[in-house]
Amino acid sequence: MKKRLTLLTIATLFIAGAFAVPAQAQTSSFADVSEANPAHNAIQYLADNSIITGLDNGTFDPNGAVGRGQAVKILVGWRAEQLSASSSHFTDVDPTYQPYVETALAKGWLAGYPDGTFRPYDSVTREQTAILVDKSLGLGDQALALTAPQIAATLSPFLDAVAVSPSARAYVALAIQKGLITGDSGRLTPLDPMTRAQFSMVVFRAAGVLDPTLAGASGSGTGDQVLSDSGTTATTVADASAQPDPVDPRRQALAQFMDQDLFQPHNSAVTGDMVLQNADWYGIPPLSQLVIMAAETSLGDPVLGGSLARHNNFGCMRYHGADTVWGQLSDARILVAGKDWYSFPSPQAGMTAFGRYLKSGVDGFYVSILDSPNPDWHRFAAVYYGSDVSGFSSYVSRLYAIQASFRAQAKASGVSL
Repeated sequence: MKKRLTLLTIATLFIAGAFAVPAQAQTSSFADVSEANPAHNAIQYLADNSIITGLDNGTFDPNGAVGRGQAVKILVGWRAEQLSASSSHFTDVDPTYQPYVETALAKGWLAGYPDGTFRPYDSVTREQTAILVDKSLGLGDQALALTAPQIAATLSPFLDAVAVSPSARAYVALAIQKGLITGDSGRLTPLDPMTRAQFSMVVFRAAGVLDPTLAGASGSGTGDQVLSDSGTTATTVADASAQPDPVDPRRQALAQFMDQDLFQPHNSAVTGDMVLQNADWYGIPPLSQLVIMAAETSLGDPVLGGSLARHNNFGCMRYHGADTVWGQLSDARILVAGKDWYSFPSPQAGMTAFGRYLKSGVDGFYVSILDSPNPDWHRFAAVYYGSDVSGFSSYVSRLYAIQASFRAQAKASGVSL
């Protein structure tokens, strides 16, 4: 299994110096960052200390995303590291980021991809943020010293704890313990990019770890609030109202229907609750998940699984290879997800990988299709399966037939899909 590069995320922030004296909150330097913005103090602190600047038009773009190279540049500047004069170890890092990336590489903060690239202009994710910030603080060894029970206890309050990549779990757990990162409506959403505002808050909190007297940098209390990707204030995991109600009778009925009518007859290790959790985590409705699983694997059963799953690996590995979200969560035995469903560390991890791919695969192409009350299965299958593959038309027809069958079964059981 390939080890992913771990990094963090913001947008077009630039370094001009290192942290200096803690600054008091004041009128914002940027027209699009009001004093009511939860990230205002963090952004202003970084600007006052010449760690970041805004865009050329005088705005900050707090909800924008950042590339990996920009993130490294910020952290290297914040830690006031002497820049490396080494030639680039990566084939795709231009002079803009080369000294910063090489410096971080020499410090052991990061590693490149197996193909020799660094991908400095790719967005970086929340879990990658945790790893890079932990290491920039010199806490990498402390993270790796956490025991499995300690990591599990820290991550378990979050609805999507299982979605954290195995290689990132220790670092994410420590970042939570240190107050560097918090949840978004009770979720970690570890693969989502962070915004510039969110990243500013993470760096501000990291400064507070080094200097506990830095006012407002604590990750506790109101400082736990972050901006969601839409720019609105998001609750943390402590907000129980954000959690799905485990005794919701409609939810229980739907899970029971899936178990009794769909999964148990096929001896599947997948459960209705897993499908519903996947819907909570990734926004993919249960019906869409079920239709694809039924078409590809007979709902995850390795004996009854279809030939497409056995040969085409749920469609995604065939196109994208072992470093996809499937490969990240699976163990070393995986060849095709449909055939080797049980090679995932657990059925839950397999479902998590499934949801992650449906959300993030092909730059989120599938989400808008699958979120529709009436999914366009032809459009979906053209990318997922390949319209030029033999049997494409029959595959699309099968998707529509399964959808109609499942809806009819659910209606007969008094639930809706």
